[in-house]
Amino acid sequence: MKSIALSFVLILGWVPICIAQNKPTEACRFPYNGWVTPPEQKLLIAEVAQRATRLAFCESKKGCVASSAAPGTPILIYRESGDWTCGYFSTSTYGGPAWIRTAELRVVPSNPQPPLKVWEGIWVGGEDRVAIRAGEKPGMLRLEGSAQWKGAGDNAHFGDMKGTATPDGNRLHFVESGPDSCIIDMTLLCHYIVASDNGLCGALNARFQGIWKRTGP
Repeated sequence: MKSIALSFVLILGWVPICIAQNKPTEACRFPYNGWVTPPEQKLLIAEVAQRATRLAFCESKKGCVASSAAPGTPILIYRESGDWTCGYFSTSTYGGPAWIRTAELRVVPSNPQPPLKVWEGIWVGGEDRVAIRAGEKPGMLRLEGSAQWKGAGDNAHFGDMKGTATPDGNRLHFVESGPDSCIIDMTLLCHYIVASDNGLCGALNARFQGIWKRTGP
């Protein structure tokens, strides 16, 4: 996929977006159930170029509005339309679908058959924190992590996971103890992991899903 970079001034706050004649006119909708692609579909991550930029959030009631995204913000790409790319973006405080100028993105290269060592480290995304270490048996990894959802006031829900799994290329299917336990699917893309769980890894809304970044060895 060709290299990508956006050119316009950062506007603070939410304002009507009217920066291109071919700007998005519909919501960036996921083309499948769930927030990540199914296992058979190749995942692609890009990062916002090294400058201030804007994303377009399009909803049927509000139309399209603009907001900023910091340089280096990861975007899980879904599809392109004209000069825009629809994808899921993730920051330390929020994640969601949005349109971003294709020219403002640079694709992160990834290895479909990474060495086992590349999986190891501390991975963080939002309130998720997962440690991945070498397992006792060859080819196996040991995982331990926590998740948290914060609601209004002191309302908070928690989740946790612990166990082992063996990767298949850059995919890892983690099953804690059985089909009715915590299950997490992970895809390793360079220094990111794209994760999605089955909703059984903790209390309501405490999920192991999103885009995680390696933050430590």
